[in-house]
Amino acid sequence: MVYEYAVEPAALNNWQDFRYVYDQIGVEHGRLISRYPSKWASMVMKSCEENKHLRDVDRLRIVEKLKNQEKNKMARLNRSYDSDNDSQNTWMSNVAMQNRQRPFHAIIARSIALKIPNLINIENVDPSHPLWQVPKDNKVLRKAKELAQCSRLLLQMSKEILIIDPHFDPMERRFLKTFSHLIKYAFEEHAPKRIELHVEYDYWKEQKRATDWGKDCLQNLPLLIPEGFTLQVFRWKSRARGEGNNDKLHPRYVMTELGGIRYDYGIDEGPGTTDVTLLSVSLYEQRWHDYQKETSAFELFGEPILIQGSLRQNVGERQT
Repeated sequence: MVYEYAVEPAALNNWQDFRYVYDQIGVEHGRLISRYPSKWASMVMKSCEENKHLRDVDRLRIVEKLKNQEKNKMARLNRSYDSDNDSQNTWMSNVAMQNRQRPFHAIIARSIALKIPNLINIENVDPSHPLWQVPKDNKVLRKAKELAQCSRLLLQMSKEILIIDPHFDPMERRFLKTFSHLIKYAFEEHAPKRIELHVEYDYWKEQKRATDWGKDCLQNLPLLIPEGFTLQVFRWKSRARGEGNNDKLHPRYVMTELGGIRYDYGIDEGPGTTDVTLLSVSLYEQRWHDYQKETSAFELFGEPILIQGSLRQNVGERQT
């Protein structure tokens, strides 16, 4: 659902190409620029300075966008980079090696001397190019790995993660399997600062339940969470009529500080397929605020349940 693109700094050394690519990048578009290497933005600025035909006003526009919007556009993954100097040849040779080890969805470049199957000349980047076309929604098998894979890149690059499924049941393997994959992907590149699980509290369902839901979380979730990390579990109720927002807890999401993905049937395994959709910026911003304690559209039931992780694993170790 979200794909990583390596973009040669020299490919964005003019306002026309920069604006087209940059405006089509973001979680909501399903495309992210690989921050490769870590000083990628500085390399773009240097390429702009070397372009004698670039107007000062356009160069300043590029610099401003890179400084103010980079965090919402970039995929920051643990990719090694051998930097002898800052030449474009060095960048291309590193990208070619990385592409063999851990493929990018595509490489956008102005230099196309190397024979790389998923290389796109910047002049050919447009809506008709198959490597530029990415779906904003998809039909996905309701299998744990397939469901979690839709959010993998988003989870890898994020620091604040909200997993939202009102009907999540900590006693049901169909929920736990997908949840386990989501957590693994969240720790593949680095340890996030915050992970939360948001569910619905339903009084009548609780009365019919044979076991205590909160205790079931404390029993079954620690082995899915890396040791030394704390997961917070929030239980929400819809507000009573006349108390402002009367939204019901139904949609299921994986959301981070960078964007969000909606799961139609939920994150649990089951027969058939489910629709999975990238959230637009406006809807994402609304739903993100709905699940923050200070701005929530719902009423919090009790205090968050704190799950202390007990899974031993090396953070940054990629899962297969």
